[in-house]
Amino acid sequence: MQQELLDAVSDLDDVANLLKNSFVAKDEIIEMLIIGAIAQEHLLLAGPPGTGKSELVKRFAHLCTPRQYDEQQPLPYFEYLLTRFTEPNELFGPVDIKTFQAGGGYQRIVKGLLPTTEIAFLDEIFKANSAILNALLTILNERIFYNGGRPEHIPLLFLVGATNEVPDDPDLAALYDRFPLRLWSDNVAENRFAELMQCGWQQERQKIRDGHQSSLRNITTSKTLRRLHQALNQVNFDNVGRSYQEAIRRIRSEGIEISDRRAVKLLKLVAAAALRRGSLTAEKEDFHILRHCWNTREQVPHLEALLAPYLEQSVGRSPLRSRHLEALAAEITLLEKLSLKLNSDIDLADFLHQAERLRRELMEHPEKILADPYRQQIEGLIDVTLNNLEK
Repeated sequence: MQQELLDAVSDLDDVANLLKNSFVAKDEIIEMLIIGAIAQEHLLLAGPPGTGKSELVKRFAHLCTPRQYDEQQPLPYFEYLLTRFTEPNELFGPVDIKTFQAGGGYQRIVKGLLPTTEIAFLDEIFKANSAILNALLTILNERIFYNGGRPEHIPLLFLVGATNEVPDDPDLAALYDRFPLRLWSDNVAENRFAELMQCGWQQERQKIRDGHQSSLRNITTSKTLRRLHQALNQVNFDNVGRSYQEAIRRIRSEGIEISDRRAVKLLKLVAAAALRRGSLTAEKEDFHILRHCWNTREQVPHLEALLAPYLEQSVGRSPLRSRHLEALAAEITLLEKLSLKLNSDIDLADFLHQAERLRRELMEHPEKILADPYRQQIEGLIDVTLNNLEK
């Protein structure tokens, strides 16, 4: 892979690390946000309110697009809560009365609204009325907004929809099909509640200091994301072409409906998963995105079982698990030195990511009794570092 692309992937690593250390138990959603952005394919987050969906997407957008813009630049981020009473002009802009009266025809003033944005979040997306839903179909699929009957290309990279309930209304099937990736966002498990309180309070303190204005600076740009999207043309499927077709057939045979359109979109997401790990060759391990092609939550365990033969040699296994404890001890020493040189949010995110990876590796080490003191050392180092930052 070209160094330019490797650098772009490295920037996305920084984005992922920052988010993973701010949001508890949301690692999989974060990875799918990144893969969706590369593929320019849409993501649906289902689950109860209050699980951090909108805040996560907003922070992702801030890290991936510059916040300063003018009338000549696309809007970096747009979000809106939809209800059955939401009017089209709330998303697409009011009618330009002056132009209409001057004989210029019917058109909307779209500045600062959905047709001008690069990353969008629409909460309760399936509660919108038919006028909005019909407009969204072409926006999502063709990136076209019909403004007064005239097609206008829009700069949308991808849209994240959120819903408390998975739709079963046939009238919503076409819109639902526009979201090839579906993930469930639930409340954090009780065994990670203390971690949630710590991370959540840190975020609230930051909001207090910033006056509810995000202080996050972008790490990458929409231009870079578009460059990665173009690189999908270079991904080689020779190793997985037949296996992918076989996987889709098996999924369909279990009654999990995948339209032809989604099957192609999911293949594109496989290519994006390959780029995400820094390769231009797709492998079976990239099929992990297929775990999120469910139509109902009850289908999730069936997908896990179907995909296990393809993923068992890659996903979920740490390549470092069997390392000698001496090697881990040496890495802890390097991590201690790193903790003394945290000059930016990116440095902190990188430190916490490495520390958490080591901690998990030590928890799963075959020599658990001998590994426990090293694990405790890592946990102590994390606590000391975070406490020093709060002072």
